[in-house]
Amino acid sequence: MKLKIAMPCVLLLLPLTAFAAPGSQSGEIRFTGQIVDSGCAVERAGALSSTESRRVEIKPGVNVDVDTYHNACSHQALPVSMSYEPLKTSTDKGIVTITYL
Repeated sequence: MKLKIAMPCVLLLLPLTAFAAPGSQSGEIRFTGQIVDSGCAVERAGALSSTESRRVEIKPGVNVDVDTYHNACSHQALPVSMSYEPLKTSTDKGIVTITYL
């Protein structure tokens, strides 16, 4: 009796599991949405033409300007961390790494 009830339920649910599976099996991941705050524009000190910028000293003698006009760095927020690594081949050049928090 139990087998007679279980078999129609399985046969009914089996096609539904095929429809619940993802439609695309191509290995792609897709995101939808919108960017709420644009990223901060960061340039070497003196390179920004915007009047609304903030100078940040990464280490003594190494400064960058951060644009703070209508972006993620506005309203005194600075949602980035910056680090400087000098190049081994030069005494006055290096790599600035900017990471959004």
